[in-house]
Amino acid sequence: MVGEMMRTLKLLFTVAVVTACLAGCGGGGNDMTPPTGTVDAGPPMTTTGPYQPLTVGSTWTYQVDDQGFKYEKTSTIESLEDMGGAKAGTMGYRVSENVKAAKQLTWYEQSGTEVRRHHDQFFDDQNRMLSDEWYAPFMLRVDEAPAHTQMGATWSINFVNTKTTDDKPTAMLNHTESWVVDGVDVVVGTPAGSFYSLQVTRTDAGDGAVKTMWFVKGVGKVKELTNAGHLEELSSYTIAP
Repeated sequence: MVGEMMRTLKLLFTVAVVTACLAGCGGGGNDMTPPTGTVDAGPPMTTTGPYQPLTVGSTWTYQVDDQGFKYEKTSTIESLEDMGGAKAGTMGYRVSENVKAAKQLTWYEQSGTEVRRHHDQFFDDQNRMLSDEWYAPFMLRVDEAPAHTQMGATWSINFVNTKTTDDKPTAMLNHTESWVVDGVDVVVGTPAGSFYSLQVTRTDAGDGAVKTMWFVKGVGKVKELTNAGHLEELSSYTIAP
């Protein structure tokens, strides 16, 4: 009887070990990587086009969770115009965004494989300008150069941010951003659907700010996550022709 009990205990132990390994051990090449995201959005869509489309009339709506404060943000490309000021003679796409109860205007330039950010203006809910910022030579939004769309690619960008606010003198701050491609064709789930994305992370050497972004061909940015607890996920979009 003792022998029978020992055989039973051994069998139970073996089943427990096998079950634990199946649940927690790494598998082989047939593993299916789940989508990166908070939403089960179904199978990913195959899309084509630039990682950041820039056409007047295009809109993107995001569900935002900013350290527990949730709101909806809509970005709209309003016009293609001369940026004026320090960038006079350079054409830029003016993008309007609602940020909580305020509004932000941003000007982007398409230059070769790069989408460059040159100018920001921030307004309160009374349309009073709170800040005006210029970036020299530019901040990078995304770069589609072959060298910068490969898994593991790294590079850095240097720029100067000149900022004027309604209550402080103009200040100039040097920035160095380090970029890394975390993955190519990364499956990401959002309220707008599931996509194959280019996942990139940029880190500011000065303040330690880290931002990871997921860009989708023909759609644009579908997700953003920072080390400060700011999350954006695409909920709807319209890309104008």
